[in-house]
Amino acid sequence: MASRTTFSDPAWSRGLSVLLCAVLLGPWVGAQQSGARGSGSTSGDRFFGAAANRAIGFSSRYLESACDQTGRFAYLVDPNSGRQSPSYNVIRHAGAMYGLALLNRAHPDRKTVDAMMRAGAYLRANYVGADARSGALVVWSRPRGMASQASLGAAGLGLAALAEVDRAETNAIPVTELEGLGKFVVFLQSSDGSFASRYRADAGPDEEWESLYYPGEAALGLVTLYEVDHKRGWLDAAGRALGWLARRRGHGEEVPLDHWALIAMARLLPSCGGSDCSMSRAQLIGYAGHVSDALLRGQLENGSFDEAGRTAPTATRMEGLLAALEFLPDDATGRRARIQAAVDRGIAFLLRAQITNGPYAGGMPQAVPEANSVVVQRDPRASDIRIDYVQHALCAWLRYETMFGGRR
Repeated sequence: MASRTTFSDPAWSRGLSVLLCAVLLGPWVGAQQSGARGSGSTSGDRFFGAAANRAIGFSSRYLESACDQTGRFAYLVDPNSGRQSPSYNVIRHAGAMYGLALLNRAHPDRKTVDAMMRAGAYLRANYVGADARSGALVVWSRPRGMASQASLGAAGLGLAALAEVDRAETNAIPVTELEGLGKFVVFLQSSDGSFASRYRADAGPDEEWESLYYPGEAALGLVTLYEVDHKRGWLDAAGRALGWLARRRGHGEEVPLDHWALIAMARLLPSCGGSDCSMSRAQLIGYAGHVSDALLRGQLENGSFDEAGRTAPTATRMEGLLAALEFLPDDATGRRARIQAAVDRGIAFLLRAQITNGPYAGGMPQAVPEANSVVVQRDPRASDIRIDYVQHALCAWLRYETMFGGRR
C-alpha cells in the first residue's frame, strides 16, 4: 500500500515486532490483559464483565489517540508498516464520534469529551455546509469545495454525533445547526416514512438505490435531536421511519440484518407512549423480534458471525442484539435467554480479537485467526485496523457492561 502516509505521532510506527505478536496472539490473550480505565471499573459478572471493562479501557485510549489535533481520525491503519490510508469516510467518522459519546455516558472523562469536540469541529469545518435546493444543512460525502453528493447515513449519524457533542458540552453546537441537519433528514423522507438514501446537489434526492442501514441511522439522528430541543416533529419522523421499516422488511424469510434499526428503536421507545406515537409500538417490537431471530441464526460455534473471522459483523450484531434486549419481551421460544447466550459467545469472540499490546493496543483487526484458521495468510489486509472496527466493538462492550455489569 505505497500510497499510505504515516501517522504524525512516531509512537504509531514503532514496535513492529511487538505489534505482530499482538495481532497474531492477541485473540488468545485479550481477555487476560489489564489496563481498565480506573474510573470505569466494575465488579464484573461471572463471565466477561471485568474483561469487557478492560477492553473498553483499551479501546477508549485507542480512539482518543487516533483522533489527532485537527479532529481527523486515523481511519485505516496497516499495522505491519505503520502507514495510514489517505482515504476517508465521513459516515465512519461520525460513527466513531457516536462511540465516544456512548463511552462518555458510561465513563465520563474529559479526554473523551475533548476528542469528541475535536472530531465535531473537524466534521463541521470540512463536511457540513448549506444546501440551496433543500434549504437545509448537509453532511457532504466529500469535503466542502469538492462536495456534490450526500448520503442519508451521513446525515443521520452526523446529526446523532453532533447532538451528543452538545449533550457532553453544553452549547457546544448551536441548536439551529442541529435543527438544520434534522431538516435535511426530513427533506429526504416521504410521507410513508421511507427515505431517499442519496442526494445530489444538482439533481436532488436519488431514489434509485436503497440502503440497508441508512434509515435506522437517520431515525437515531432524529431521536437524538428530539432529546436536545424536545420538538415532537423529530420524534414523529423517527417513528414513521421505523414503522416503514417494519412494514417493508418485517415479512418473509429474508429479514435484513439491520442493527441500526434496533439501536434506534431502543432510543425511541422510552420517549414514545402507547397512543401518542406515529407508529405501532407492537409492530416495532414484532419487527425487532424478527430481526433478532435472523441475527441469532447467523452465529457460528466460535461466537462470531463470519466464517472469515471478520470482527465488524460480530460487533454490529452484538450492538443490535443488546439494544433489542432493552425492550424486547420474552416469548414462547425463550428469545431473551437465547439472545443472552449468543451475546456471551459473541462478546467472548471480540475479547479474543482485541489487540492488547504494543503501539496499537485497543485496536481491532479486520479479521482474526481462530483455531486452525489461515485467515491471516489468506488475506494480507486481515490485520488492518479501521476506525469503525474499533467503534463497533467498543459500543458492543459498553452495552454489555451496562446491561450485565452486575451479573454474578
